Amino acid sequence: MRRRILAWIVLVLLMAGITGGLGYYKYSEIVAGMAAGAARPEPSEVVQTVRVAQMNWAPTQRAIGTVVAQQQLELRNEIAGLVSERGFSSGALVEKGQLLIQFDDRQERASLAAADADARLAKANLDRREALRKSPAFSIQEFDKSREEYAAAVARAESLKVIIERKRIIAPFKARVGITDLQPGAYLEAGTLIVRLQGVSDDVYIDFALPQESAALLHPGDEVSVTSPALPDGPRRVKILAEDDSVDPANRAVRFRSLGKGLGLALRPGAFVDVIAATAIPSQRLVVPLTAVRRSPAGQHVFVIETKDGQSRARERQIVTGAVIDGHIVVEKGLALGDLVAAAGSFKLRDGLLVPEDAAVETPGPAAMN
Repeated sequence: MRRRILAWIVLVLLMAGITGGLGYYKYSEIVAGMAAGAARPEPSEVVQTVRVAQMNWAPTQRAIGTVVAQQQLELRNEIAGLVSERGFSSGALVEKGQLLIQFDDRQERASLAAADADARLAKANLDRREALRKSPAFSIQEFDKSREEYAAAVARAESLKVIIERKRIIAPFKARVGITDLQPGAYLEAGTLIVRLQGVSDDVYIDFALPQESAALLHPGDEVSVTSPALPDGPRRVKILAEDDSVDPANRAVRFRSLGKGLGLALRPGAFVDVIAATAIPSQRLVVPLTAVRRSPAGQHVFVIETKDGQSRARERQIVTGAVIDGHIVVEKGLALGDLVAAAGSFKLRDGLLVPEDAAVETPGPAAMN
């Protein structure tokens, strides 16, 4: 019996020794791990930072503008007739007074020659009656008749001259003509479209329309910005000349006409351009680079770099943003002027992450926009 009890005691002591040894070994591992962890540096990330800056900015409204020549018309004939001569080629530049279309006027010219002969005869008869004024053979009735016959003959001749002139169509101003298939020998009814003329000048009109709410803030004399692929030097400022007298009931927009000085050679009539109009008085607004703004289901946020106890850490801050301006975005709420925010590389950050001061490369904020 004693032997069995002694065996159990020895077994219990052996198990206790093994358990204690394993526990001490594990404790030593934990202590060593904690010491190694304390020796490792805290995780950090390198980012570019920028100070929240101000821009002089105003809300804008974008519209599609149309280039309009200062002089333009659709050339149509007043009277019907047979085309005898075409004095232009498709797409050509024509000068003011240049012959464009000549209709067959041979019959009218023959009639004019006869009318001129009648007028000369009537004038001769009138002169003879005038010479007899002091003679007993003078008759006031015959004199009045000769005078009226002469006036009628002159009127018939003048009427034929007008008809002949209307059969000769000339360019009313310097212009570029459109494409036409009209050929000599064609018969045209009155009012037929012959060709379109687009005036050639250094300046052009730019027409655009804005919603009535935005249009109420623009007036003749204000300037808008115009951009187009045909203007490689960038946006151009143009001055508003006039605004329409009413709102278009179809789209509730107001039409404006502006003058593009010196843009006549670069912009062709009918081309579209982008028009940007300021719809409020410019004011100072806070801005940050677009790269600083992060998006999440909770909304938009930035990481503000705050320094405390000699350490710089990223702090997530919710913001409300506005318009985008040349790579920057307006911050309506959530930041203050001069706050240091992470820009390029901000996607690597999380709230509370260490950002070493020697790793936060500060970049200058945007210049003020006028």
